[in-house]
Amino acid sequence: MPLPPARAWIRPALIGGLILSAAMALTPALAGDWSVDAPLDEAGARALLDRLGYGATPSSLRQTTGMTARHYLQRALQDVSVLPREVSERIARMPVQQALEPLWQRLGPGGSERKGMDEAPKQEVQREMNQYAAATVQARLLTMANSDNPGHEALLSFWLNHFSIYAPKGPVKLLAWDYVAALDRALREDSFEALLRASFLHPAMQVYLDNAQSTAPDSRAATSTLATGRGRQRGINENLARELLELHTLGVDAGYTQSDVQALARIITGAGVYTAGMQERNLERAGAVRKGLFLFDPRRHDFGEKTFLGEHFPGGTAGLTEIDRALQLMARHPATARRISAKLARRFLADEPPAAVVEAMSAAWLRSGSRISATLLALLESPAFGTSLAQPAKFKEPLDYLLSAAHAVCGDRPLNNPLLLAASAMDMGQAPLMHTTPDGYGTQESDWLSPAAMAKRTRLAIGAAAGRMPLADGAQGDEFQARPDRPQDLLKGTACSTDGQALTQLLGPPSETLRQQGAALGATERVALRLASPAFMRR
Repeated sequence: MPLPPARAWIRPALIGGLILSAAMALTPALAGDWSVDAPLDEAGARALLDRLGYGATPSSLRQTTGMTARHYLQRALQDVSVLPREVSERIARMPVQQALEPLWQRLGPGGSERKGMDEAPKQEVQREMNQYAAATVQARLLTMANSDNPGHEALLSFWLNHFSIYAPKGPVKLLAWDYVAALDRALREDSFEALLRASFLHPAMQVYLDNAQSTAPDSRAATSTLATGRGRQRGINENLARELLELHTLGVDAGYTQSDVQALARIITGAGVYTAGMQERNLERAGAVRKGLFLFDPRRHDFGEKTFLGEHFPGGTAGLTEIDRALQLMARHPATARRISAKLARRFLADEPPAAVVEAMSAAWLRSGSRISATLLALLESPAFGTSLAQPAKFKEPLDYLLSAAHAVCGDRPLNNPLLLAASAMDMGQAPLMHTTPDGYGTQESDWLSPAAMAKRTRLAIGAAAGRMPLADGAQGDEFQARPDRPQDLLKGTACSTDGQALTQLLGPPSETLRQQGAALGATERVALRLASPAFMRR
């Protein structure tokens, strides 16, 4: 769905100049003495809210000024997000607030509304599931945009992207919002191992990467209808095992082999999803273990002897015990420490982070048993991090840009237009939970910087500055319903407006070059210029 069109009064030459200028790298300046325990001044608070958040608002700037970076990090990990009442009420009206289990019993595989259906009722079920997936994306954006704990939402977004799922895939539509909640809870445990387990043990990941029906060829379920409900053989699917090693933990260059992938795929057989129609009595007799909608069914498990990452797994071991041991091995592996530390540093410091910083983070990871706080504290304590805050050079990803621009023009007004937020995120290529492959969205400048992308950002800046984008409030009703045939719905609601003085408080004083460029422009044009400037493209 396209963004609102640009206003004709913005000079084409100015737009072209902004696009070319934004493509130029900025040179970091020295930050002087930097300490995670020193109270942040307003400039430091503004920079930290941009780096580990989505841009300052007047209230978040007041809250963060005087806080230490250590305290900001602790709050990001330990505290929940609180939303404005009107935003919470809007999310409460969305389909995602339905209880998951009865919804799954009704619409999930084998559900009561999917049996013996004609084509028209099937289409109605699919429409309802699509609405649920759309509401998941919109509720996530509302939370990111309005949280009183922006550091928490920035970290949660990182981990949701790392353990990426694709919300529109089949039954994942119904599971994605619960997946967000599961990773949110795990994040507050302050452990990568907890995040890895939460992701693996969630039915959304089991379904997304096709492990829910992975069955050992010599298992009881291979030729039985008891567990699968189908009288045909199933084999071992390696998708989840491969991505656990390649994407979620060690990394493709860590030296593991195809034999390790095969062994892990055998270890995780039996893990899957509870589906409607399964007989609880049969599951109990078989020794199955159910946690919510996650189900471990030993009738599908490979109980044979295995060797994984050089460790011996004896035959006959209880399946969940094997899975637990394998997840721990991967979470605490030195290659995982190095890879995830580097990935965190690329997201929150620089596209090419200093090797010494990544090494310090990896060491903290290993010493602490994969504590996120210890790993990130090593990043924040580095002089390189202080330097980068003084002169931001990290290119904003689309969501960073969208939300920081919205905060700049709306200030403390709640961003309560889920349809516009979702449409804008989709148009810019980074809607949450919508990446089609399990590698997640890229975080580097080369992933997002292009003339077409810069034109979209400039157009968004123009629309926001001119008050043509109702970011603060959208039309009430079935906002979770995607209506690409009615783009005019995006423009229903109340827009924000701001002036140069308010913008200076949130963004800091403009550079002399930018001030001179805007001297001959009107007030609205100067706001658009600021939001489309090279400096605003960096965080």
